[in-house]
Amino acid sequence: MNKWVQLAIFIIVLQILAFLTSYFVTENAVGSWYQDIVKSPLNPPDWVFAPVWATLYTMIAISGWILWRNRLHPDAKTALVFFIAQLAGNYIWSPVFFGLGAFHAAFWLIIWIDAAILATILATQRASKPAAYLLVPYLLWGLFATHLTYFVAFNN
Repeated sequence: MNKWVQLAIFIIVLQILAFLTSYFVTENAVGSWYQDIVKSPLNPPDWVFAPVWATLYTMIAISGWILWRNRLHPDAKTALVFFIAQLAGNYIWSPVFFGLGAFHAAFWLIIWIDAAILATILATQRASKPAAYLLVPYLLWGLFATHLTYFVAFNN
């Protein structure tokens, strides 16, 4: 299969999963109870999240694609396991926070996700430095999201 087709598949699959996860945000929270909870003073306007996540998921997909293309590298298998684990945690977070309103559980989950992203970066950088670098903005946004989640969990 052509490498550009593979890249397109990675991007499309991650964007579709992100769209499905966003269902919990739009259908269960934004415009209802989410507007009434106490949020961090650093909480950005709601419209910021969609373009940030679309960009991050594209970068995550490109990183995953690079890692997949380097899958014969001795460290790639471990990196791919971490990659899938952190992505699964990421996709579970929205239903926990927005779908269930389980703020404390979402906080502990996001701590785990941050650790998994860091582990992914460390494992990935041995197989492909560019793939690892593409995940750094994701980690930074994840740490910011951890602050936002912490604030909600311990102030509501």
